[in-house]
This record gives sequence, C-alpha cells and structure tokens, in this order.
Amino acid sequence: MTVIDRRLFLFVLVMAAAPLQDTQAQASRLQGAWLEEGSSCESVFVATPKAVAFKRPASAFAPAFIISGRRLSTPLATCGLAGISHSGERLVLRLSCTTSVSPSTARAVLSPAGDGSLYRHHSLEGGIATRYQRCSRDALKPP
Repeated sequence: MTVIDRRLFLFVLVMAAAPLQDTQAQASRLQGAWLEEGSSCESVFVATPKAVAFKRPASAFAPAFIISGRRLSTPLATCGLAGISHSGERLVLRLSCTTSVSPSTARAVLSPAGDGSLYRHHSLEGGIATRYQRCSRDALKPP
C-alpha cells in the first residue's frame, strides 16, 4: 500500500467513524433519570448513595425512565441498549427488554432539547412528542 493509499484509507476511516462518535456523544447526554415535564421528581425518584432510583414501590404508571450506561429502566421493565442509530436530530434506541412477564424488543425515539430537557417521539416520522425533564441526584436530596 502506497503512502497516498494509506492516507486515503485513514481519511475514509475517520469520516465513516464521525457519525458514530456524534451518536455516542449525544447518547451520553441522555444519561440520568427522566420524568415527564410537569411531574414532581420527588414523587417518583429517590437519591441513593451512588445514583438515582425509582421509589419503592414504584408506580407502574409513572411516566419516567432511567438511562444508566447501556441500560434503560422503567418502573416495569429493564432494557439493555442493543443499538443506537441517528435519524436527523433524533436518536433511535433499539432495546432488548425484560419485564416480570416476558422478554421483548422495543424502540425509543429521543431527541435532546437545547435547554437540557428531552423529547420522546411516538414515531420516527414526526407527530406527537412528550417532553421530559432530568431529575438530578442533588435535586432529590432533603433540604
């Protein structure tokens, strides 16, 4: 392989990795406890020594989820992140979930908002979106 071939190969490799790095950077911004806007963080979450967790017993109907590492948890399910893809401004999370009833696959379409909140879209093409606020560990500490 000539020097020019090597440089061209490296250039193509870097350009191909750029969207992946952007997706991973946006995915890292999703880490944390999220609750539908207008609800009280203290009513759903509790601060533990190392993280934020659902209060027990957790409300099955709480519009909330926690993203930690490659795991997304709701009050009723624990999901592993099987993959992330980019669709315009939206991130599509492919999930492998387990509930008390059975395993299943799911998809979540999310997009970070400029103010630090998050939108969960009901479809990839558009339509209705629900706004979520981040519930920080510090905000859950007693005064």
